[in-house]
Amino acid sequence: MESAATVVGTAPAYIDTFVRYSERAADGGWIEKNGSYSFAMEDHDARVRNARLADTAFDTHGFTLVRHATDVDFADKEDFEKRYYPEVCRIVKELTGASHVYAFMGILRGGEDAKGGGPALSAHVDFNEPALRQWLGRLVPERMEEFAGKRIMNVNVWRGTIPVENMPLAVCDARSVEKSDFLRVSLGKPEGGFRDDMPAGLNMAFNPRHAWYYYPDMQPDEALVFRLFDSANSDWKMAGHTAVVDPTSQPGSPQRQSFEVRTIAVFG
Repeated sequence: MESAATVVGTAPAYIDTFVRYSERAADGGWIEKNGSYSFAMEDHDARVRNARLADTAFDTHGFTLVRHATDVDFADKEDFEKRYYPEVCRIVKELTGASHVYAFMGILRGGEDAKGGGPALSAHVDFNEPALRQWLGRLVPERMEEFAGKRIMNVNVWRGTIPVENMPLAVCDARSVEKSDFLRVSLGKPEGGFRDDMPAGLNMAFNPRHAWYYYPDMQPDEALVFRLFDSANSDWKMAGHTAVVDPTSQPGSPQRQSFEVRTIAVFG
C-alpha cells in the first residue's frame, strides 16, 4: 500500500477557520439527522495544519493518507458494495493487522445537490462500543459468539470523488484528545431516556488542546484512513473528524463531493 503525503498544488502550512463542537451538556442527548440535534452547537476558532507537511502516522496520530485509485461507481450501491468494500477491507487490514474487517454504511455525500445532507460540519466519531457490537451482529450474525469479547476497532476510509477544492475533512490528532471530550449521543430520541449500555455516536466537546489537520487538494486517487473507537484503548485516543470551511478556497469552486465507508476490524 502506497502512502500519499506528497504535496499537490501550493496549499498553505495551515488554515485558520473554526470547528463546530457540541456543548458538553449534549452527553446523553440525541440526533435525528445531520443538523438536527437535541443540544446546542458551539463554533470555536481553530488552526488546522497541513498534514502533507507534517510527520504523522496512523499508529500515533490516528490517521494517514494512502494512494488508492479506483474506477468504482460510487453512485451505484451494488457496484461499491461488491467492488469497493473488499478494497477498503484490505487497506484497513494492512494498516491494523486485524484478522477480519467488515465494511458497512458507504455514503456518497455532497455535490451540487448536497447528497447525504452535504458535508457534516460537526466534530465527532461515529460509534461507541455497544453500537459497533450491534453492527457486527447485523453484518455477521453467525460469528457473534466467536467475536464476543474480542478487540474491535472502528476505522473509516474517506475520499473525494472529485478533487476536494472546498470544505475539506479535518481530523484530530488522537494524542490531543481526552476521554471526557467525547459525548454519548443516541441516533434518534431514545424511549425512556439514555442508558449507559445504549448504542450511540460520540460527539466532541471543545478542548483547547485539540490539534487538527487536513490534507489540502485531495485527489480522487487518495483515501484518508482514520481510527475511531478501539475497544482496547481505555483512554479513547481516537481521531475525531469534521468538515471545515477552508477560507483559501476559490469562490465558485465545485461543491465538495465525497464517499465514506465505515469498517469494523476484529482482532485475534
